[in-house]
Amino acid sequence: MITRSLEAIIRMLDADYIEQGNMNVQIKGVCIDSRKAVAGNLYVPLIGARADGHAFVKEAIQGGVAATLWKRDVPNPPADIPVLIVDDTLDALQRLAKAYREQLSCRIIGITGSNGKTSTKDIAASILSQTYRTYKTLGNQNNEIGVPLTLLALADDAQAAVVEMGIETMDEMDLLSEMVQPDIAIITNIGEAHLVNMGSKENIAIAKCKIVKAMKPKGLLIYNGDQKVLRDAVARLERDDIELATFGIQPGNDLQITALATSMDHISFSINQEAQRYELDMIGAHNACNAAAAMLAGFALGMCDEAIQRGLNHVEKTGLRNEVMQIGEMLVLNDSYKSNPQSVSAALDTFDTIQAPYKIVVLGDMLDLGEEEIMIHYHCGKELAKHAVDEVLTYGELSAFLCQGASNVLSCPCFHFTTHAELIEYLKPYLKKTCAMLIKGSRGMHLDEVVEALKGSK
Repeated sequence: MITRSLEAIIRMLDADYIEQGNMNVQIKGVCIDSRKAVAGNLYVPLIGARADGHAFVKEAIQGGVAATLWKRDVPNPPADIPVLIVDDTLDALQRLAKAYREQLSCRIIGITGSNGKTSTKDIAASILSQTYRTYKTLGNQNNEIGVPLTLLALADDAQAAVVEMGIETMDEMDLLSEMVQPDIAIITNIGEAHLVNMGSKENIAIAKCKIVKAMKPKGLLIYNGDQKVLRDAVARLERDDIELATFGIQPGNDLQITALATSMDHISFSINQEAQRYELDMIGAHNACNAAAAMLAGFALGMCDEAIQRGLNHVEKTGLRNEVMQIGEMLVLNDSYKSNPQSVSAALDTFDTIQAPYKIVVLGDMLDLGEEEIMIHYHCGKELAKHAVDEVLTYGELSAFLCQGASNVLSCPCFHFTTHAELIEYLKPYLKKTCAMLIKGSRGMHLDEVVEALKGSK
């Protein structure tokens, strides 16, 4: 984590300050949640839709913070610790992260894309950690708040860092790129997530490609060469001082995935028609592309095949994504963190590899899909005809149309639910039957709470 003198922090922010308390103190890390404050932290009170962090500075002081940022027009700053006055605390957090990143010597891999960011991050971090002291984004801290917190959590002696970068609007990547300044950037793919804000897949591709805006000269952009929309966006980039590398299933990619094989507990594949096989301890054919992107980053940093294979074998996975768990007699594929048409398709392909006498698919709303969201859900339901499914359960207003689409093409039961409680009660008897369930929905549908309730009732 950032460890600097208070004087150095003031210089990095060019902040005004109220000289009180111990001005010789060392700042050790930052916190934005007064409940998580520890000794030595710099408290950053953010103003959100529901709460103003300035109101909780006393709790932060009780937790041991050494100093606090303070928005200039907020009255009554605390009187017992040093106070750094800034015009905007979020902007200051971001500027501090940018300044700290510029002082670090580690190589940073920035990862963006519509799907697969977190899995690719986990795989890349596992690979790089075989050779380098490596850090990665924790959980899903990938936005305008999470990215600076990730950067400020890096140790001075870090040799590599993998930073997930998520956006919802056309201009957000400009800010994230300025903070991260990646040496290597990965764009996993372009899908329909956040169409409501960006309007088209072409615009999404353009927005994702802004990851190279502040990339270091002679940096490397790794991207999915199977997608024309992404190839077209990359072709329009005005950066002739960076290198490009592609991955994918199709011939012509710099790293082509070949001889892909899937099972219930791992996948294996070759690259560029070579005999050597790589094994990844994750499920789902789509993760071969995520692995390929991460491997290209590893090769670019001089890693050997042996180290890369070790990394593929020991991935520390972020929760709620392709988690396989046993609850009673039911095998659950928990993919409840996010959802869009592409990730639903990938999850269903993965679910196809799971063998069970009875298979249930539980799907929640896919959010932020724009004006066509009803038809997208309806057609997603019809796509279920391509998969081996014995029962379809849906939850949420939009998923009623998914259920309708599924009912029109499937002969199996299709039921829609409007509350978690109803869905949970319906599923409980299956915990005593040998079966498998896929559960997937956007984060806002909170389907992870359904999984937790089932775990508590087995």
